Amino acid sequence: MRLIFVIVIVIAVVMTAFLFYVYPRINFASVPVHIQSQGPTVERLQRLSQLVTLQVMVADVLVGEGEGSRGSWLIKGDALLGTDLAKAQIVDRDDAARRATLLLPSPVVLHSRVDHQRTRTWEVRRMAWMPWNADQDRLRDAVMLQAQELVAHVAGSHENIRQSKSNTETTIKTLYNEVGWQVSVQWAPDTGSQP
Repeated sequence: MRLIFVIVIVIAVVMTAFLFYVYPRINFASVPVHIQSQGPTVERLQRLSQLVTLQVMVADVLVGEGEGSRGSWLIKGDALLGTDLAKAQIVDRDDAARRATLLLPSPVVLHSRVDHQRTRTWEVRRMAWMPWNADQDRLRDAVMLQAQELVAHVAGSHENIRQSKSNTETTIKTLYNEVGWQVSVQWAPDTGSQP
């Protein structure tokens, strides 16, 4: 039993010496390894799905009158603009020069919201003579619906779309520049539709 224990210890010491001294000095690189990025592929771009490139903050005052009431609200909201990379196409690719041209759909408003934590009621008054004719809740609901549409409309302005395009181009170019590719972006014609 003692002999087996000694043999196991000797084998463990020899294996440890081999792993730490001999193994690192063995040259396994007899064949040089050449690693190269495959560059942009449609599948890789589509996996990114929606690329959010701009957050827009919106503030405005809305005045509403109706339902026997009149009121004004300080509206605060925000929206996210981005590009649907699931619709990306590679229109030109030169593997030797490591260049590619992508065709992307124009950015759109992906999400817009009224921030109810920061939105404030400035004033609401009853305008009706009879108290049961004034419905301030219905007026507030109508104003908040209009506020939601306002945030989406302001966020989708030409200036914001242009900024989102610029941010998208910078992001895509930087992403592929890191792996040695020069990528340019072309934009598909606007369809004019917003989600």
